[in-house]
Amino acid sequence: MSGPKVVRIVTREEILAICEGHLHRLAQAFERWRAQAERIGELDAAELAATGARHERLRRMLQDDQLTALQNEVPAEIEFLSRDLAQREERAVGKAAQARKSQRNLRENAASLLRSLEAGSSSPDPSLVEALQSIASGRAIVDAQAIVAEGFARLGHDTRSESLSDIQRDLARKLQVERSGRWVAEEHTSREPRLDHIDHHIAQLQTLHGASAADSFLRRLEIIERDPHAAQRNMLLDSLVLDLASATAEHQTRRSRLASLGTLASELETLLGQAGSALPAQVAAYLAEPEPDMQQVDAFMQQCTDAIQHELHRRAAFARRRAVLDGLASLGYEVREGMETAWAAAGSVVLRKMATPGYGVEVGGRAESGRLQVRAVSLSGTHDRARDRDIETIWCGEFTRLRSLIAERGGELTIEKALAIGEVPLKVVEVKQDGNSEASEFSTKSSS
Repeated sequence: MSGPKVVRIVTREEILAICEGHLHRLAQAFERWRAQAERIGELDAAELAATGARHERLRRMLQDDQLTALQNEVPAEIEFLSRDLAQREERAVGKAAQARKSQRNLRENAASLLRSLEAGSSSPDPSLVEALQSIASGRAIVDAQAIVAEGFARLGHDTRSESLSDIQRDLARKLQVERSGRWVAEEHTSREPRLDHIDHHIAQLQTLHGASAADSFLRRLEIIERDPHAAQRNMLLDSLVLDLASATAEHQTRRSRLASLGTLASELETLLGQAGSALPAQVAAYLAEPEPDMQQVDAFMQQCTDAIQHELHRRAAFARRRAVLDGLASLGYEVREGMETAWAAAGSVVLRKMATPGYGVEVGGRAESGRLQVRAVSLSGTHDRARDRDIETIWCGEFTRLRSLIAERGGELTIEKALAIGEVPLKVVEVKQDGNSEASEFSTKSSS
């Protein structure tokens, strides 16, 4: 069928632009993955080398013209990097939370050990008592584990002494276990479960967002732990857990949006260059501020997205018009300078062919959308109706060749809607030939 058609065109140039965009986003995702994984201590040289080799293979797909595979595999790799980084971050947070839990147990055991030593009949070593007091208060002490172990060893020695009461011996046994010939602190089975949640949230804030992100919560926790009233302490712990959960979620959302904005600004700068738009520089300056406002971040994201889409659509429209006109020129149609501009301005353009005088082909539609209209037309109101069918038949073969030419150049021309030959009268188009300008020669007017 070669009556009027609605077609969709995709050119090699826009496919390449899509692939280059994917690779640019992959580079950004890789850099975030590498920097963060190294910062939290969850990346080794072998993993880095393996990921780099995998990405080199993906980049080679562009040179090897494996464009379809690239469009499938690169987004999958970006998603993998995101999931993998989340897992690495969770491991790092888990380690930090466990370290906090161990430190808490150490403080609690040091405090209990102090009480046991002071309850004994013999006077404890003053230097040991001072060190245990420092550990119990949370101050950083070198070899804190060894000091507590020494205290357990002395307490263990005292448990064999007849001078201790049965109650003191029982307390000593509860505070220690013997493993491989040394005394170590035993974790408290009655640990407050909310403290585990608090430790995890604090570890997440410190590990992923910096130590200062948790400072205010640490101060609150210290005050709560000193509160002698159980009911008040429980209420404050509940409130702290809720506030920490909200803060960690807010920091995660904030981090994600800032990363997205950085990626968009980088992509825009790659498309337009530094001279093409001041927006990437504005974004970079704003992201350097200590506390970027999220509303402004969202506004910048929208501006970058709009600018990227506008540029991609502009380039795609140019490539589509160029591909169609080049293809028609290969089929013998007259393509002159200014036709692309005329098409963009007027919405359509008519091309003539010496072999079929009095007839031509009209192509139109907004190339930005990828949907075009193509049809054979008559250039005169006085034309042979029988000849019209012959022209549409000729155009049928030429359209097939046009599709092949575009496919050979890496593009695709697909039919979305088509009418049969002779189903509607041939459109009559008056082509101005006043010679005033090249563009006016190709402007068109339809007649009913």
